[in-house]
Amino acid sequence: MAARIVLAVRESQYIEPLLHYIHHSDYGELLRVSAFSRPETFMEFMKSEETVDAVVGDPFFIEAWLVEGKNTVPWAVLSEDGRTLGKSANLAGGVVIAKYQSLPALLESILQLCDVVRSRPSSADREQTLILGVVSATGSSGKTTLALNMSKQLTDLGLSVFYLNLESVDSSGLFVPVAAGNTPGLERLLYDLKAGRGEGGKNNAGSIELGRYVARYDRLRCDAFRPVENFKEMLQMTRQDTLDLLDLLDAAGSYDLVIVDAGSIEEERTLAVLQRCGILLWMLRNDEASMYKTLRWLEYGSHPYSGWPPDIQERSRFVLNFAADSAQNTPVPEDIKPDALLPYIPSWGLRHHVELCLSSPQFMAGVQQLCEGLIEPALPRVFTGNLHE
Repeated sequence: MAARIVLAVRESQYIEPLLHYIHHSDYGELLRVSAFSRPETFMEFMKSEETVDAVVGDPFFIEAWLVEGKNTVPWAVLSEDGRTLGKSANLAGGVVIAKYQSLPALLESILQLCDVVRSRPSSADREQTLILGVVSATGSSGKTTLALNMSKQLTDLGLSVFYLNLESVDSSGLFVPVAAGNTPGLERLLYDLKAGRGEGGKNNAGSIELGRYVARYDRLRCDAFRPVENFKEMLQMTRQDTLDLLDLLDAAGSYDLVIVDAGSIEEERTLAVLQRCGILLWMLRNDEASMYKTLRWLEYGSHPYSGWPPDIQERSRFVLNFAADSAQNTPVPEDIKPDALLPYIPSWGLRHHVELCLSSPQFMAGVQQLCEGLIEPALPRVFTGNLHE
């Protein structure tokens, strides 16, 4: 029998994707959720004779309910501060659950609160991880903004996502706080990968435990590496180093999707991205220079002497960023057929605009449309049904 859960949070936009995911996943057989965003409606329900198995909510809702003294069922406070995860709540009798995390992880915590045991698929049952690269022939194309928005939106749908920044200077720190903690990070992992190579350069990474090097980015609700502090480490990262890293992320069996934020197109790291990624997203600015350089690079890559994979055209998709109204758009060459147009956001021209780059409704809608076209064919039922059936 499914556990009956009461969820009480202030934001209706938090409730909707959670209920959608439960309805279209195997959690629908384990949980029945009554969700409230208004305190008075929540309190009215809790005073009724309805039987529930657990209550989960923002501190304001939980405290108001506990004052009534009818706290005979397990309860948990949703905390926006991940550092309190696993600690007892200030009010005795409850626990704390991180409010912003992947939907499967959140629901697993709720199931534990209800003492419901759910069988987990082993890593051997997971299909091959999809590796998606975001590349650009020019700078300032919005590559990192797209990669971060995709990571955030896809984790909201319940996917397990790893965000990998391979820029020489990791610019993601402008958008999201650097993850706390003392994990060894990418520098140490690269050293261990090199040390693990056997004769002939073959990598023996099977003994490497990826989780030791990974940090959690709460705002993105996904995993990543903390930004590399020593630029020299990134500048010396070879094509083989990058391939070994991508192979390790694939073989870990922990992620549905790895989103790679690539560096400059001529760097060895990016050549590995072009070789290894199942989907390549080319970011173009809405100007002639960006389109011209993209075409020239693709033309170069079509020649055998380039060292680029021969199937790169088949794996390439194009995204036109900073698209204004049609009268102001730069004509797109026939050889480039955009799979998505992302809008120009005027507020991003303001000072401290980076705070807005993960919360623009117009841009988020464009990213969602792009994800539906790209991710759904590669990972069926992410948007239309049960991902794990």
